[in-house]
This record gives sequence, C-alpha cells and structure tokens, in this order.
Amino acid sequence: MKKLFTLVCLLTLSSTFAQVVKDGKVVTDSKRYLKDQTFNGRTEGWFISGNNSLLFSQSAFDNWVAGGVNSIALNANVDYEFNLTRGKHIWDNHVVIGYGVQANEGESTRKTNDIIDLTSAYGYNIGNNWFLAAALNFKTQFTGGYTYSEDAKTKISNFMAPGYLSLGLGVDYKPNENFQVNIHPLTPRFTFVTDKDLQYKGNFGLKNDGDSHVFELGAYLGARYKVKVMEGITYDSRLGIFADYLKKPQNMDLAYQGLLDLKVNRFVSAQVSLNLLYDEDQISRMQLKQTLGIGLNYKFDNKVKEEVTAFQSIQEQPVFVMNDSPTASILTETN
Repeated sequence: MKKLFTLVCLLTLSSTFAQVVKDGKVVTDSKRYLKDQTFNGRTEGWFISGNNSLLFSQSAFDNWVAGGVNSIALNANVDYEFNLTRGKHIWDNHVVIGYGVQANEGESTRKTNDIIDLTSAYGYNIGNNWFLAAALNFKTQFTGGYTYSEDAKTKISNFMAPGYLSLGLGVDYKPNENFQVNIHPLTPRFTFVTDKDLQYKGNFGLKNDGDSHVFELGAYLGARYKVKVMEGITYDSRLGIFADYLKKPQNMDLAYQGLLDLKVNRFVSAQVSLNLLYDEDQISRMQLKQTLGIGLNYKFDNKVKEEVTAFQSIQEQPVFVMNDSPTASILTETN
C-alpha cells in the first residue's frame, strides 16, 4: 500500500513544478507566495465546459472489479462541468459518464468501460481562494461486471452494486477551474449493494449475508490538476484518498485517474487514460485500468479565454498573504 501511495503521489506531482523560457533564457519562478503576484481568480458567473468522445481503443486490465478484458473496443465518454461563481459563493457540478464495449471473435460482447460519477459541491470564500465546503458525490456503473473463464462467467458487480454516496465537509482550495485541493475531515459515506446475488459477508465491506449497505465515517483528501503540456496536448489528473475512522483508518482507499489528450484537430484526438484503485473492501490488490484510443472528440466551453498551464495559475496565486516583514523584504530582494 505504501508503494502504491508513493507511486500515485509521484504521478500527480511530477508536473507541478516547471521552468519557463523568457527572453531566450530558462527562468525558475521562486516568488510563488509573494503578495506582489497578480491573479484574476475564477470566472464570475457560469463556467460551462464539456468533452464528448467516441474512441476506437485498445484496452488492458488487471484486477479491475467493474469487469473487462484486454480488447479492441468502442468507448464513449462525456465529461461536463457546470461551475457557478457569485461573489464569495461557488457551486461546482461535475458529470462523468462512460461506457465501452468490445467484441472478440468467438465471444459474446463484453464491456470495457462503465462509470457514472456525479459531484456537486458548494463553497463559501473565506479568503485567498480557500472555501468552506460541502460536497456530495454519487458513483456507480450501468450494467453488470463479470469475470470470464473458458466455460462460464461470474458476476462481480452491477448497477448500485456497489453504489457510493458520500458527503464531504471541510475546506477546499480552488484558485481556478484547473486546480483544486479538497480537505474534508468529516466525510460520511454509504456503500450500497442492491443486487441480492452480491449481498454476502465481506463483499464491498458488507458485515453480514443479506446486508444491502455499509456506513462509513471518515476523512477525504482530494486533488485535481489540469495542465496544458504543449499546444494541443493536455493532461488531467485526479487523486482521492479516503480513510474510515470506524474501521482500520490506516488502510486507506485510494483512487487515481489520469487522462492525456492529444488533439489532432477540432474533432479528432487520441486519448490515453490510466486508472488506479485500491479498496480492500473490493479486493486486497491494486486495480488497474489503462486505455488507448483514437477517435472523434468534441470540446466546448462558454468562455473565450487564453489557456494557461495549471502551474502558472498556482505561481500567480499566493496561498497565504504575507504582511510587510523583514522576511518578505529579503525574499523580494533575493528574487
């Protein structure tokens, strides 16, 4: 588990710091926290963006509970954001829906992707883009997931089996739509298992045979980082960590998602995705899903703006305001 946690942290943070070429010279910015940096903040009013993709893809799986095999597949995804900023109030809504199927010669059609992930979060600005926050998340899948053998298939998941509903209370750091950190020390979470075939002790954390849900109370730490690597190439990474206060808090649930988008033109792109999941209530091994696809892709948003890298936004935004002090003067003179 420690090795997995270290790997995901490195994947998430590897592109956080960068150098900038200015006037033909490589410059490293060391003024990140100084108050003389300027920053425009989030977009006032509604910020609406969407990404629709239909990909012809190659997929590889290892211990993925939702089901699937290595395949050539057709994969459809939608990823929408509806974010509202009104003064000190923000309301962020995120919709992720995906479904994919594969067809191997001599076999029945099998799925390669299946996700429903809905998030709605409210925040109240308490200064420097820190928000008192409440976030509601619902996650499940559309259809049954199976493992396959030569003679039979075994059901291992289904719609609302599992289904997750969580409410996180805490603080968020959201300087813009491309970067955020979520710290929710009070996060109740329900795990639902509505398929009677899967309601047995130990499955998805069920305590007894016939149980249909599990209640957990814990803490959640999340982060999202979206960066423009270069013209036409973006990388969007998300990390979530949950620890249950009531049962082995040291055995944390960990989920990582990374999406590399390589734009060919307005309607064609290639995408590489990586999903890592560790949850002992599902399986006591790391789950991995990787996909590579080329196909149709259409993005939109309601703002005409210059796209900047996430690290530039972080550099321009002070995390804490520093008052005039000898230390601040020294830092200013040094840089």
